[in-house]
Amino acid sequence: MIRPLTLGAAISLFLLAGRLVSFAANQAPELYQAVPTLTLASGAAAAPLTLSNYLRDPDVPGTAVRVSVRLGSQTADLYLGLYDAAAPLTVANFKNYIISGAYASNFFHRSVPGFIIQNGGFRFLSDTTYGAVPTSSAIQNEPGISNLRGTIAMAKLGGDPNSATSQWFINLADNSADLDAQNGGFTVFGRVLGDGMANIVDVLANVTRYDASAFNAAWNEIPLNAPSLARANFIETNAALVSPLSFQVTVDDPTLVTASLTEGVLQLAGSASLAGQTTVRLTTTDLEGGGLVSSFPVTVLSSSPRIAWRQTYFATTADTGTAADPADPDSDGVPNLLEYALGTDPNSAASNALPSVSRLTTPSALLTLTYKRAASDLAYVVQTTTNLADSSSWTAVGVDQGIPAGDGTTIATIPYTTGLRFLRLHVSITP
Repeated sequence: MIRPLTLGAAISLFLLAGRLVSFAANQAPELYQAVPTLTLASGAAAAPLTLSNYLRDPDVPGTAVRVSVRLGSQTADLYLGLYDAAAPLTVANFKNYIISGAYASNFFHRSVPGFIIQNGGFRFLSDTTYGAVPTSSAIQNEPGISNLRGTIAMAKLGGDPNSATSQWFINLADNSADLDAQNGGFTVFGRVLGDGMANIVDVLANVTRYDASAFNAAWNEIPLNAPSLARANFIETNAALVSPLSFQVTVDDPTLVTASLTEGVLQLAGSASLAGQTTVRLTTTDLEGGGLVSSFPVTVLSSSPRIAWRQTYFATTADTGTAADPADPDSDGVPNLLEYALGTDPNSAASNALPSVSRLTTPSALLTLTYKRAASDLAYVVQTTTNLADSSSWTAVGVDQGIPAGDGTTIATIPYTTGLRFLRLHVSITP
């Protein structure tokens, strides 16, 4: 026989799945480490970005758990934040029960008004049979955090502080005076997030309690939706580990950069045909409804080395303004195209890197022009003339162009006798 112990509240207050309202004190997600500046080669993918390395929920510094609750035909998701650092053994124990599947198809078997509601002891094996949750070895007690309203703690045997295994409970009120010191103190290892207490737990705590100890000695205060041990009348739960944050990603120019998200890992890839810069935007949401929008730039380099060089130094692919090939932004008399050809910084004058002319007398009289070939997509030709006034007189005839060394340094030579002779380096863009 099942005897009612209390009158239950109407379950119409029970929320539908997923509806959680944030506490006013909820702290929104935060960007605690800047996402690194990303520059992608044409058609290349960036190394995957694990977003938890950059974003976090200040309210959930450890593990997050979703407890899916069913009462009759109604369902809701209750979220828990665990205290990994403060109670590492207890959290690891709780997680192991979740991962093993032991916390699937469990139910609340004990409800004490104004005190606690307890779970983790029993589970359904089928619609008509149940059994005890299979337990692992008992764990070391880790007291220290007060048993305040909304916290979750481990149940244990009387007179044995280190006897906790699978059973856990939610504190419905401030039970610190009763539980913080009793039996070595009850280990608090997490808390209910959001408005889960008011919108879910308090409703569950008001479900009618029955004395079903004739069926199981531990069920003398079991909450049931009706005076029957049919599965549909139990407050059934399934626990799962979840990320404390969820993410959405958009890209201002999706033709330039594509983005995909898989379990909090962001993968970006650059276009194989386009170059430029765009902005990636992340929307981060925590389990209590708090949100953060953050963004970072991504540059895709052109497959053309010269355009990629222009992007590096001028953050543009356009051959205009200070980035144009004939421009000289550092006013050192060397235009950008020649700076690229010689491998010098177009924004910083560096005359020591310019081509240099010298005269050799032994073993034969020669003029030399020493320069560096820094680009693979340019043609380099050393030319000579004896008449600067005649622009058409420049010629490469008679000039030994030389062979580049490993670092690109090249020495061009021409026989020299007497009189004036001039040398110049001519560079041009190869088709």
